Amino acid sequence: MSPARRFDVTVAFVLGLPVFLLSAVVAVLSVPGPRAIVLVAACLVAHVAFAFRRDLWAFAVIAGVMAVQAAVTGLFMVLPTVVLFPLALYSRTAYGSPYPPLVVGVAGAGLAAARFATDASVAAARLGPDPWMLLGLLLAVVVAAWGLGLHRRSQLRYVALLEEQATMSAERATLAERARIAREMHDVVAHALAVIVAQARGGRLAPARAPEVLATVEETGRQALTEMRGLVGVLRAEPAGLTPQPGLADLPGLLDRTRAAGLDVTMTASGEARPIGPGAELALYRVVQEALTNTLKHGGGAARSSVDVSWTRGALEVTVTDDGPPPAPGKPPGHGLAGMRERMAAVGGTVSARAEEERGFVVRVRLPYREGAR
Repeated sequence: MSPARRFDVTVAFVLGLPVFLLSAVVAVLSVPGPRAIVLVAACLVAHVAFAFRRDLWAFAVIAGVMAVQAAVTGLFMVLPTVVLFPLALYSRTAYGSPYPPLVVGVAGAGLAAARFATDASVAAARLGPDPWMLLGLLLAVVVAAWGLGLHRRSQLRYVALLEEQATMSAERATLAERARIAREMHDVVAHALAVIVAQARGGRLAPARAPEVLATVEETGRQALTEMRGLVGVLRAEPAGLTPQPGLADLPGLLDRTRAAGLDVTMTASGEARPIGPGAELALYRVVQEALTNTLKHGGGAARSSVDVSWTRGALEVTVTDDGPPPAPGKPPGHGLAGMRERMAAVGGTVSARAEEERGFVVRVRLPYREGAR
């Protein structure tokens, strides 16, 4: 049983038991004989159906019970059980189609007023108010229950909309995180494999350097495994096993590994460093890593590269250049440059890349400073 159903059953029992007992007493005292039995049975059916007040059939049963009681006597209006009808009308409006309950309620108000005004026992007991006043009162009750149902209906739809938006936001966040991790994996694996391939090529050409080459391959593979373990730890939500993500302070180590792979690379820095935030540092590190990896893959063993980090007045500018051969004509661009641009766009930076006229390739990154970066 759902929580909503359990709540409805509880309300029907707590509210219904005293109301039903009082209705039974009033029915026996007001209409003695077999008609009292019919009224009491109808009240019992209405209270049982009220436990399912959100369903269409329950509203139909309660409306039918009121019609049966009206057919038995006009005094049914004095039975406390009649309060179930506006409550059922409210529930059906809130959880179902809003207009059929209103139509049934208006029709029921008219029939009840007419039955009460024309009943002989009501006239004999001189209980009847002015029929038009009674009709107005019943219509006011119906409209009030219907209006409250519409209000509750709008609340439920608003909550459902918020839940849907929250679900969509969570799905978008999941997709964005998967894309980020995919970029991280691409950078880690591509750089490590480029270094390993370059070392293997050098070891084949210079067998005497085999121990040095194998040591570099081992260190590069260990570093790649460490970073990949950190990324997998994010996916598995194991904070204790995470490793810090690299930043600008780790660029010298990256350049050392790149030199060990056979690429002649230098680094210069100018200006006064300032905090830019760990996310921006990671993005810049990955851009430099991807640029050097591309030089290793496409520049050839004789290529040289330089990394210039410039802390200017308004932005941090990082330029990676090499003197390798230009890309082959007609070759489609890979995912590296697109990944660079996505990374820097996420932290508010830009990336431009171009091939030199004769030889070489230039990747330039500009990251404006943001106030409050930590």
